[in-house]
Amino acid sequence: MMKNLLIIFILAFTITACKQSLSEKKPNEQLEFYSDNSNLTFKKRVKFENFDSLYNFYRNGQIFKKGKTQKNGKPFGIWNLYSNDGKLREIREWFIIDGYSRINRVWHLNKKGDTIAWRYEDSIFDQKEFIYDTIGTRATDYNVFDFHKDTIYLNEPIRGVAYCNSRRIRDYDSQIRIFFHSESENFNSPFPNDSIIGTDSFRNLKTDSINQKWFTDIDRERYGHIAIFGSWFKKPGKKLLRGYMEEYSYGPFEEKDIYSMTARVYFEKEIYVKDTIE
Repeated sequence: MMKNLLIIFILAFTITACKQSLSEKKPNEQLEFYSDNSNLTFKKRVKFENFDSLYNFYRNGQIFKKGKTQKNGKPFGIWNLYSNDGKLREIREWFIIDGYSRINRVWHLNKKGDTIAWRYEDSIFDQKEFIYDTIGTRATDYNVFDFHKDTIYLNEPIRGVAYCNSRRIRDYDSQIRIFFHSESENFNSPFPNDSIIGTDSFRNLKTDSINQKWFTDIDRERYGHIAIFGSWFKKPGKKLLRGYMEEYSYGPFEEKDIYSMTARVYFEKEIYVKDTIE
């Protein structure tokens, strides 16, 4: 059992701009030391106004994992996890949906840093404190949300393509559709609920015959798992695009009392809309 908990508060470094306001809030760095008998390990937390950055370390000083949490402790965004020899071995993408943190996508890497489809080890985080920090799946997620630009003009749309390459209900002849919420400007807001996102929906290429001409080099059997989506904007500025890909299949199935199956993968993307016309 861990004991001798020691918390030390240290005022962190501050990046100072030439005209920085003296009243501006500065990040605060907090170290938490834990000792179990002769061994010592620690965490570092850097506190910002709307979130904390959290770092966990192995006893040998190598970083175990790092990422962001909300003030209530719920993880969000990208988290990187390392083996105790300093190699990046896993990347987890967290989203906070309806108030709950959930794993959205995961990428596993080998010792060389190459992405692998499946991690065979039960745990690669070989230290007592971290060995059980393992998620339920060891499969890498290859679902992709590809946007054509990060910056657009006011008179052009943002365009995205969703590729469902890691089908979760592949045994039931599934296909996909996209639900998209395109005009969010509150970057600190929680992920909008499904009823808000669902106002804009886009079908896959099996139905979307207009966009099939852009994918003539792809096997038509894949059309059910590719979808084009996008939006125009009325105002310039930064935008936070959010939505999800829904993989679905309708029965009848062999399983009794099951009439439909769905699986969702969420995404978000920051873009900038210029106040000019090309």
